[in-house]
Amino acid sequence: MNNPKVSIIVPIYNVEKYLAKCLDSILNQTYDNLEIILIDDGSTDGSSDIAENYTLKDPRITVIHQRNRGQSSARNLGLKFATGNFISFIDADDEIKPTFISELLHPLVSDEAATLSICGFHYKRLTTSSAADVFTTPLRAKKPHETFKAYILQLLAIDGRLYSSVNKLYRANVAKKLHFDESINFAEDTKFVLDYLKKSPGKLTFVLKPLYIYNSGTEGSTMKSVALDWHNWQNSYRNLKDWLGPHPTIREKFYLRLVHLRWRISHRKQISRAKKSKS
Repeated sequence: MNNPKVSIIVPIYNVEKYLAKCLDSILNQTYDNLEIILIDDGSTDGSSDIAENYTLKDPRITVIHQRNRGQSSARNLGLKFATGNFISFIDADDEIKPTFISELLHPLVSDEAATLSICGFHYKRLTTSSAADVFTTPLRAKKPHETFKAYILQLLAIDGRLYSSVNKLYRANVAKKLHFDESINFAEDTKFVLDYLKKSPGKLTFVLKPLYIYNSGTEGSTMKSVALDWHNWQNSYRNLKDWLGPHPTIREKFYLRLVHLRWRISHRKQISRAKKSKS
């Protein structure tokens, strides 16, 4: 496949402080056959005007407006309009490094068995002006006699790079058959990734570079509060068990319990951070 088109979907809601940096990072990609779909989810600040102004800078940009229905709805609308061979999701308060698309695209184009391309994060804590590169260490490949679901569960248990929807490049012929669950507002991106892998259980490729710049500290109070409610983690765990199916192997059960433990620890850390911020 020579020079395939990549659709970049950016949901936008009241991010005027960050949006220009995000869009500039997309326009500065070394790979240029892009379709950039901006979904304005009923913004009430200057985000909509910024998005529209960027259409004058680059014809690859399209802006679609809808009433406020949430990030999952915005991403789903972007999937509906995407015409590229590959799809990536970028959050409007984040940025990507110049080679993000080209380096994620290469393994998918060169290996038909590759189903999902994943990179690391440059994690910026805006509240403390600190930064760190994460998820840049190698992960093992699936073993020949290992079930694909056991492999994915182990990755979920020991590593965090599968959870997000944004540090990845998807094959459009699979992604466009799926949708983000608009009935939940916690871990819906993880559910999308798992649904994608269930639909296309192929080879995962890991680009061991921090190509996605995640700006921590821009999340709203609602987003923070949903992570404090253990019921939301329990619902996600039930979704994971449904994804696994009714007859898991012993190894799959073992890794499932490890994922539950990881999530319990993560929830307690969220509670601890919330208490520290109040004090």
